[in-house]
Amino acid sequence: MIRQRLSWDELFMRIAGTLGERASCVQHEIGCVFVDELHRIVTVGYNGPPRGDVNCCEVGCAKVETDPATGKPGRCRGAHAEINGIINCIQPERLRGSTVYVTVFPCHACMKALVQAGVSEIVYGDEYVRVVDGERREREPEALELARRMGIGVRRYDGGW
Repeated sequence: MIRQRLSWDELFMRIAGTLGERASCVQHEIGCVFVDELHRIVTVGYNGPPRGDVNCCEVGCAKVETDPATGKPGRCRGAHAEINGIINCIQPERLRGSTVYVTVFPCHACMKALVQAGVSEIVYGDEYVRVVDGERREREPEALELARRMGIGVRRYDGGW
């Protein structure tokens, strides 16, 4: 019996999706996989706080829950998946020319890091909408503009993961 194998995009987006399930952010479950030109996984990442710090799954989102001392929402505790993937990379030079598969399009700050790391292509699932204060959300068109200006290929993955 002949069976259909997963495409590279399907495989890596499924892995990214599974990594996103490990994320501790209650707003965005984002995972990413960086792969080289031979389809070898270089590094992975998902949203989460610095090692040893509390996470939103335990205490709630800092952007939504108000700080008792100030009565205002705070700053995000987490590092984004792309940043964690770059930090987790044992051989950062292998990121040059890599493709990152990410469940949600990178924010502007992550896009700057991807440019610096030398990523050549971004394959993403959903659009990123930044949570500003728990209620207000906004898009970041600057991230896509930066990718285009720097010659990074961008394509949306429409399959499931």
